[in-house]
Amino acid sequence: IVPTIPRIFIGLGQYSNMMHDTGFHRTLLVTFEYTLGVVAIELLLGFGIAYLISTSRARWLRIAFLMPAVIAPVIVGLTWRFLLSYDLGPINYFISVLGLERVNWLGRPLTALISVMIVDIWQWTPFAMLIFLAGLESLPVAPYEAARVDGAGPWQVLRYITLPQLTPIIAIILMFRTLDAFKTFDIIYMVTSGGPGNATEVLSFKIWHKAFFQNQIGYAAALSVLTIILATIMMKIFGRLFAKAQAANQ
Repeated sequence: IVPTIPRIFIGLGQYSNMMHDTGFHRTLLVTFEYTLGVVAIELLLGFGIAYLISTSRARWLRIAFLMPAVIAPVIVGLTWRFLLSYDLGPINYFISVLGLERVNWLGRPLTALISVMIVDIWQWTPFAMLIFLAGLESLPVAPYEAARVDGAGPWQVLRYITLPQLTPIIAIILMFRTLDAFKTFDIIYMVTSGGPGNATEVLSFKIWHKAFFQNQIGYAAALSVLTIILATIMMKIFGRLFAKAQAANQ
């Protein structure tokens, strides 16, 4: 007869452990740093590229810029892990050719976090670009014709006509990309595996590590509930921003 271990209900004990876990605090900070960093840069780059493409007749540019978004994240992670390798990576090879010292991209906390952010930006900026491009091409022509008649310059047109009309598009991109970046796992897993130390350990990776590597199912479940709560709060915030943007454009 196999003895059974009695199960003890600990109530909110896991959440208490979470609040006293310094590793959790670090993970939460890294998650927000990663999310805010990649979303802000993807928003700016996506709009810039979309704006340039919308004024260009080279249709092939759209396909070229969209290529990273259609590659599987696992393949992207493996490719960038090789590119950023200290000894064999092409990036460090070209740095050494220039006479500069090789950079340990994935072996230092700061450069490792920056590296995974660059990978995310490279892959998902095309998503923001595609949404911005669709928004730019759907804008009414009449305000632009009136602005040209009044002698408005390119910057004035961009600031007072284009950007205000794109506010709902910006809110949509912020909503989708923030939630997606907040729960990212595959890029972190394939490029750094949360290292060095826990420098790139985000919430989703910590949940996986606690549940399937350390067998702390209860703690991982508490982390999952917290992640859902935080994602719900962000959804409410972006939902209100989107509603305000729609009301302002009506």
